[in-house]
Amino acid sequence: MAVFKAYMKIAKRNTNKILLYLVIFFTITVMFQGFAGNDADTYKAQSIPVGIVDEDGGEAAKGLISYIGRTNETILMEDDTEALQEDLFYRNVGYIVRIPDHFADRCIFGEESVKVTSVPGTYAGYYVEQQINSYISYARSYAAAGFTEAEIASAMSDREEAEVNLVDFGGNAGTTPAYSFYYRYLPYLCLSLLCYVIGYILIGFRRGSLPQRMLASAVSARRQSIEGLAASFVLALALWGFLTISVGVMYGQELSRSGKMFWYMANSLIMMLSSLSLAYLIGMLIKSVNALNGIVNIISLGMSFVCGVFVEMDLLSSGVKKVAQFLPVYWYETVNNLLTEHGSITGGIRLQVLSGIGIQIVFAAAFVSITLVVAKRKA
Repeated sequence: MAVFKAYMKIAKRNTNKILLYLVIFFTITVMFQGFAGNDADTYKAQSIPVGIVDEDGGEAAKGLISYIGRTNETILMEDDTEALQEDLFYRNVGYIVRIPDHFADRCIFGEESVKVTSVPGTYAGYYVEQQINSYISYARSYAAAGFTEAEIASAMSDREEAEVNLVDFGGNAGTTPAYSFYYRYLPYLCLSLLCYVIGYILIGFRRGSLPQRMLASAVSARRQSIEGLAASFVLALALWGFLTISVGVMYGQELSRSGKMFWYMANSLIMMLSSLSLAYLIGMLIKSVNALNGIVNIISLGMSFVCGVFVEMDLLSSGVKKVAQFLPVYWYETVNNLLTEHGSITGGIRLQVLSGIGIQIVFAAAFVSITLVVAKRKA
């Protein structure tokens, strides 16, 4: 086990550098996870400060103000053109509605439209304008039915908004748990960190006369590669343990209640193994630190963008997905999405999850086999 001990000794000498990379990439991963988690599941009606100039003061005008105020902040303003322009310029209001005198006769019973002013180049105006048009459309329907101005205002105030009920097909209550974002960004951390750590160790084995001495030793090149992979596996297992403890500290109770902790842990462990085997293969091929820096950025960032880490899979084109299927991270993210979207992993979903994990194992075995062939040819 001389090679194994040598790997661990080099790793120990580079502990400070390993910890530095761990802190850097772990911080980046947690930041990405936090940004993605804050943006998820936040679709809701937008509230806009709307300035109201009421020249009518009648029941219908009050009904319109109340209708706009259901989803927006309404601010009653004086009819001062200069002051209104100033408030609009400084974004004190995003939209100004001018309700004309005899509003009911002119705009509901008649065909005149409400005068409005909005900030140029914003979508807020369209949002409020749609609400105004909706109010007038309903009010005109009531007017056509013979309602008076007071009856129209009363009917509009009693009008209930449509109720939306989400159907929970996946059994996950339609929500995206925070820990799923943590696991989503793990491939970037694992690929980057393992490629650097294993790369630096293997570069250390090529310094001076060490390569010639290893070739002249009684230990075969195959045995050297296997011991090197075993030492790398110990380092990767330590990293996986740290990441698992971290997610337990941050989301332990939520993750344990989900009933999918085992699946997330298994998927992340297999992803760690495939990342390790790829990192070892890269370390066997590169010859300098500069080459290592370049290839790590290409591999980690490239896979993260193509395989659904930085960009959600739903946003990827079919062509990109076809290419990504030849990379292990794609299958990790596929399994992670299945775990996120379904509350219980049974039946067909379990088969898909196991299939994704199995494909990652095949990738890891393929990378190990290629590594052994490369080591033998180099010897």
